[in-house]
Amino acid sequence: MNVGAHDNNQTLEYRSATAIVGLLPTGLLLVFLGLVIFALVDLDREPRTIIGIVLCWMMGVALVALTLWRRSNPGKPLFTLSPDGIHCRIPLVKQVLIPWHEIQGVDTVDVETGYWSIFWAAQNPSLMYNALVVRDVTVVLLPRPFYDARIHVDSFFLRGPGWKANFIPEGSLVQMALHHELVSVEPRSLREAVEARWLAFRRPAATPARTSVPSAGPSGMAPQSNPGVPKTTAARAAPTSVVIAMGENPKAMSRWEATKIIVLLIGIAIVLTDLTGLWQLPGQAQELEARAKAREERQYWEESARRRKEESKRLEAEDKERREEFERDMRRVFGR
Repeated sequence: MNVGAHDNNQTLEYRSATAIVGLLPTGLLLVFLGLVIFALVDLDREPRTIIGIVLCWMMGVALVALTLWRRSNPGKPLFTLSPDGIHCRIPLVKQVLIPWHEIQGVDTVDVETGYWSIFWAAQNPSLMYNALVVRDVTVVLLPRPFYDARIHVDSFFLRGPGWKANFIPEGSLVQMALHHELVSVEPRSLREAVEARWLAFRRPAATPARTSVPSAGPSGMAPQSNPGVPKTTAARAAPTSVVIAMGENPKAMSRWEATKIIVLLIGIAIVLTDLTGLWQLPGQAQELEARAKAREERQYWEESARRRKEESKRLEAEDKERREEFERDMRRVFGR
């Protein structure tokens, strides 16, 4: 959900569950593409294609399983805004509290990042880097000493490939990016929530000065309250912080998302029924028969070549044995 930032005592939790659940059509698409390629390509002629097919299936099934799990188990917040500061969670590494007074400023920038993908050219897979610019990302400016002491992770493996898109050096400061797309919120509302709390809590609250001293009674002790009059406390408890989950509900689904999922499921079912032989495309039976015939011919010639090779080896061994026997006989004759 998206709420206004008028109450700065509210604790706002931002999770990535909705963004992950939104990848369900992508997982189904990978499974569908793997099945289509498996149904159309002659693996006997293009055996390397099986690598791409298996990768599509593995990635698709893993992505579908992850999205369905996250749909019912949102997990821990990626970051949280509270009166104490920003609670930032680095998955599988640590959780850091960034007090508001450590933040030097709040800004909105465009973050340049990218990702690696596999490019298939002439059946030779290669890695390709794809540049990507994320617009209107809210960043908080942190002093480099605070970043080095509290946030930085020495291990490149634990930092992961997206570290530079989340922590961007800027002179003596480091920009920590709060990506709105990962938590499914509007960039403006996230910026307003962060900035409002930073302005409200960046300076520690001053301790209220005592303006009066309780008077003492005749015996030097403080006077007792009258019976029946309720006692008043000298200080009131701080307001309780209300925790609110931000972003869209991961269990909700738009009509467009539902349409994509239904269409992909229908496509997967159609391809599976075709592979099991329940129905066939026009001319598919002839194509399959031609493939089977070509496979038999290939197996015949491969078997013939194997037999000829074995026969050649046998003849070579017999010829070698005859030569060795001849040489032994000659040595016996001349040796006399």
